[in-house]
Amino acid sequence: MEYLIHLVVPKAGRLTPAMLEWAFAHSGDPTQPETFHPFRRLKPRSLALLLLKLDRTLIAEPGEGGDVILHYPIRDLGIRLYLHDRGVVLTFPLMNSLLARIVLGICYVYIRYLYDQAGFWSYDPQLNVISYADDYQSIDETAALLDALLPRMLNAPGG
Repeated sequence: MEYLIHLVVPKAGRLTPAMLEWAFAHSGDPTQPETFHPFRRLKPRSLALLLLKLDRTLIAEPGEGGDVILHYPIRDLGIRLYLHDRGVVLTFPLMNSLLARIVLGICYVYIRYLYDQAGFWSYDPQLNVISYADDYQSIDETAALLDALLPRMLNAPGG
């Protein structure tokens, strides 16, 4: 089970719930005009180069259709950045306690860097929080959610 955070660059310079709803409903629809799409189109390879300036230890691999996947070099932490033409999906495994705070700290460095360098906003669907630049207070909120979710997920059928 993975925790995920969506990172996008809104065309309007801000991100709203209505923009997210539209994107989740229509982003895969080729009949929707580009002008309706709320997020800027990106070049995954250029974005990968930007992230590699921050952290040269990231391990790159091709994704489907020109997408790029960047893995954190310590694979046991499970941090992955999936770069596509509309943004980044940052994922890591559900975990609790101290390790979660370490992983979250690493992830929020990437989030803050993308905000500072390219205007990315983030959306955390688990907390239903939109942010223009996640700060380290979000780590405590996310870690508390992980601490609450993990026991339920492990006890769920098939968990």
